[in-house]
This record gives sequence, structure tokens and C-alpha cells, in this order.
Amino acid sequence: MNSTFLGTDEADGRRAELVVRAKQIKPLSWAQYQALRTALVGAGISEEVAATTPLIAADPQDMLTQLKRLRPEILASGVVATAIKVDVLVAGLIRAAENLRMDEQRHKGNFTMPRYRDDSERADDPQLPDRSACLLDLSDRADADEAVQFFFSQMKVIDKEIADVNEYGKDIASNGIRIGGLLFPLKIRIPGRPDLGGLETGDCYGRVYFSQTAESISMDKVLNFLAQVPTTATELRTHPLQKRRADLLAIAGKLTSTTPTPITEREEEMLVRAVMPATKIVLSVEGAPLSEARRRAVAQQHIERPTPFTSDTEWQIRADAVLDHLQAKGELKTIPGYSAETTRSWMAPHPERLLPAGIYRDDVAALATATLLLSPGTPGDRLIATALRTRGVVGKVRTRARSFVTAHVIARTAERQKGRLSALERALNTVGLRDMTVDTRPIEMIIDAARAELAISKANKAKGKPTSMGPAIQQIALRGMYYLICGNGDTVLLDRSKHGAGEGEGKEPATLLANLAKSQHGLEQLAQAIYDGRRGFPVRRLEASNQAADLKAPPTADEMMTSPQLRVIALDDEAMNDDSAASKLDAAGHQLRTDVLHVTDRITAMSLIKETGAKATVIEQRGWRDPDGTIIGDLEKAAKTLGSWAIRHEILSQGADSIDD
Repeated sequence: MNSTFLGTDEADGRRAELVVRAKQIKPLSWAQYQALRTALVGAGISEEVAATTPLIAADPQDMLTQLKRLRPEILASGVVATAIKVDVLVAGLIRAAENLRMDEQRHKGNFTMPRYRDDSERADDPQLPDRSACLLDLSDRADADEAVQFFFSQMKVIDKEIADVNEYGKDIASNGIRIGGLLFPLKIRIPGRPDLGGLETGDCYGRVYFSQTAESISMDKVLNFLAQVPTTATELRTHPLQKRRADLLAIAGKLTSTTPTPITEREEEMLVRAVMPATKIVLSVEGAPLSEARRRAVAQQHIERPTPFTSDTEWQIRADAVLDHLQAKGELKTIPGYSAETTRSWMAPHPERLLPAGIYRDDVAALATATLLLSPGTPGDRLIATALRTRGVVGKVRTRARSFVTAHVIARTAERQKGRLSALERALNTVGLRDMTVDTRPIEMIIDAARAELAISKANKAKGKPTSMGPAIQQIALRGMYYLICGNGDTVLLDRSKHGAGEGEGKEPATLLANLAKSQHGLEQLAQAIYDGRRGFPVRRLEASNQAADLKAPPTADEMMTSPQLRVIALDDEAMNDDSAASKLDAAGHQLRTDVLHVTDRITAMSLIKETGAKATVIEQRGWRDPDGTIIGDLEKAAKTLGSWAIRHEILSQGADSIDD
């Protein structure tokens, strides 16, 4: 990620992080290498592992200092370990060949890599611990070539599993590893060759895999690095890991010198991917063999996980992070005469207790939407993306993050009700609601302006010109939508589709809202929802020939709007009576949006499937296999096609606008 494209404060934070990463990397001298090797052997690591471990120490002197102050700690159930916690260079780490994630595939016969066993060497001095390592024994293979080929073929199986399941690959490739892992000493035994030693990724396979892959460091390269054990100062100096360290130190020097100089984007990538910080290296254990101690420790990390947050809790946390960040950057939308602090308080749970006279719940919903629902790539949206990343929103979670955050903030203004939050999120996917302004005019003036915009829109449509929501229609659509979902009746009127139900009942709230906003009857019904909602009344049904009015009496039972009746207005109005090709394409697009939401709902449901009483889902245990091997490819091809259409539309729309001007 090039800091040129970041906001000022975010770029400053990025530069500060780069400087910290630069300071993590220190030179390794021959004297330090020898001292570390001796100290590691004395701490209980096998000779082969001790010979390569100094090469991955980001700060060799720090590792040496910690090796002089060893103390026991509890590693897992029944296991006491001696360990150090240091920054390590990722390039020289072995990705774990025994991976608990693969156990289901192992039992199915799809994964046949042998499990680790123990390999201990009796220490010469009885006061010292026995030197040990986990052992991956491939000596039963016919020869070295077959053993190596088998090893790499099995590692590819793990790589694919990790790549398919882990959501954080792109983030790690762009921003590096920020959370340290747990490493264990490992020896690999290949027939006809000396045992190869190194540190393997007990619980951090994915982090190391994505970092190494982004730097084109294959497992073949890693094993080649570790096979070259230096025996002289010259051999150390020419070692490939030392050459890589020298390159990193040259980059670091540009950032840490008294007169810093800029680094290239490629240099920045190398630096952020180079180090895994605060990583625990297990040196020796008591209470269980090393391989079993490793399994207990890894299982403790992956199976006995912390109590998870509910989805609602996660999004509430993210919403507050975004609002706080926008407020700190002066980007929180406000109403003239009110401070950002006051506006922020309105977006806390149950803000009606804080709303002053003349400020309504739909005003808060409009402020939240204007603040949070922005077009991708705009300055405000980039700030939102920054805040979301700090709360774990990466990968596919980003797809609908803005509408989820906005929905959770708006829902704070209403009592919890089944289906309300989901309907809000779907309605906020209406593209026309993005980039709203703050409109402080009396609602009557906004409604009149919306009527005028609708008349202009109809005239433009008759001429074949493209149409979109005007700013006043945006206000009425959002505010009316608010009361249709969060109003005072006992049902959610603009509700989610009922999959597989009757005609018209498969439409999502976004489609319904877009249709209401482009028809006379629909616009008046939205306006009526605002009038009734502000008085605390249930929304009344408006006849097609009537205009919205601020009535002082609540609706009778017969006058109250129902969800099916609202769908009739949205689907049978003049907005739907357009046989032009453009309208048909638009309708097909709205239907496609519904289809896509069905697909994402299906994927979400699949991700939650688990056996009765199980802690982990089936996806977490073994991932998912494309039944016919076509689904992923078909979706990628469809996304590529739609992307090219969207680019064409953007280019041609810009051309049309310039002609009209």
C-alpha cells in the first residue's frame, strides 16, 4: 500500500509503523551467530535447529539477551515450557507440515503427510535439558527425490486449504503480520541427506504463508535457505537469508537515518512483510513429549477459542469505531447550531432521550446515512475503510460493511424488533441513497422539492435521458424508509423478501424503496410515513389520488398500512409501467441484486453449519469443495462481465453529462 494514496493522518500512521518495522531489523555478525548457536543448544534445541535459528532473529542481540534470562512458563495443559519471545524474519520459517486443520482430510485419505514424532539428543551436561525437536520423518520414501516431491505435493494441499478458508490473506500481504505466533523446533529427515533443521509455524501457518507467498518465497526456497548452514564468517555473509537481511537493512536505513529519504512502493512491501513481531519460540518442554506438547498448544489456540462476539456485537463495535474516527477527523455530519459531540450523542443507543425539540428520529437516520453511506473511493469512505480495518473488516466482510454499520447506527434510534435490522441493511443497499447531503429545511419544503424533482425526472425519462434520485427525493426516500421499518406500528412494513413466496414477494427492500421513490404514489406514501412517524402514529395507507398530509388524528385500524399493501404500491405503480429497453435492463439489474443477496445469504448460512454440540463449523474444520468445480469460476466470470459493463456505463454517462452541459 503506497502511502501516497492515504489521508494525511493515516499516512503518518503508516510511516510511523514503517519506522517501527525498520527498527526491528538489526545486523547479524559472525560472533553473534556463534554465540546464539551455542546458547540455543544450551537451552535445549537440537543442533540442526540451533544452526539455522540465528538466521531468522530480527534482532540477534535481543534474542541472545533473552536466552540468558530463561524462565519456565505454562504452555498448555500439563506442559511447562522454556521459551523466548522475539521478532523473527518470516523468510526462513518452515510452514507446519503437521497441521491440525488437515486432520479431517487425513482421515478421508486426501492428506497423507506423516505426523511429527520426537527426536531427542541426550545432553552432555546432566544440568542441561536434553536437546530435542519435532521430527518429520520421510526416510521411508524410496529416495530423496521421491521424498521431496511427496513433501511439496502435501504442502500444496495445506496451502490450498489455508488460502480457501482464511479471509486475511490480502490484508497480511498489504500490511504485514501484526500478531506474533508460536514456533517449534523441527527436523526434516530425507533419505540420503543430512537432517534439515528450522523453526516451524505451530499456530501461524496462514500468516507466514501469505507473507511468504506475497514475496515469492516458496517452501522450496525456505528449505534451500536452511540447508545452507554457515561454518565461516564468509559463508554467513553470503548466505541468502543474510543477503535478504542486508537488503532490508538498506531500506530501513532510509527511514531511520537523521535525514530520512523516501522508499519505493516495492521497498515498503518488502519491509512490512519481513518480520513477525513478538513471536514465542519454544525451546524445551516438560510434562509431555515435544510433539504432543505442540499439539496441545495449537489445539488450545484453535479449538479452545475465546468466547466469540455475536454478529450484532461485532457491528456495534465497528460502528462506534467508525463514528469515533470520523468525529476525530472532523468528518461527522452535523446540523448547523449543534456540535459534533452533540450529534455523536444522538447516534448512541436510544438517542430520543437526548433529542432537542425540532429534531426527529428521521433526522438522526439522515445524518447517519449522510455520514456513513458514501460512494467507494471518496475521502470520507476511505476514512471509514481505515476505521473498519482496525476492527477486523477485511476480505469478504468488506462487501456490505458500510450498509451494516449504517443500519446498526440507525437501529439504535428504535426499539429492537425481529427483522428490523435486516430490513434496514437491505434497504440501505439502494444505490440512490449514497452521498446524501444534510438538509435542514422544514419537511414540507423538502417534500415539495421532491415532487418537483420527480416531475423533472419523468420528463427526462420520456426523452430517454438517464434519471437518478435528486437530493430531495433522497431525503424523502431515506426518512420515509426509516418510519416504514422503524416506525410505531407492530410490524416492519418495508420487510425482507420471503424466498419462494408468491408473485412480487421476492423483492428486497432496496428494490421496493427505489420503486417507491420514482413514482408519484410511492413518493407520497413515503412522505406520509414521515408525517405519521413524527407524530408517533402507525403509518397510514395513502390512496393513489391523494397527497401526503400532516394529520393530527392517528389512522384507524382500516387505514393502517400493511406490508403486502406497500408492496402493491411499489410494484404496481407507474414506476413499473415502463416498457423501454432501459427500464427492462434496470429491472433486471434490481432482480440481479436480489439474486446476489440470495447467494450471499446462502454462503453465510453454509458458513454456520456445524454438528450438534460442536464448537467449530464444518467450514472451519475442512473448508468447502466446489461440487462440480464450476461455481467459483462461473462467479468470477460473471463478476468480470458486470465490472466491464459498469465501466462502460460510467464512461458513457460522463460523456452524456458533458454533452448536456
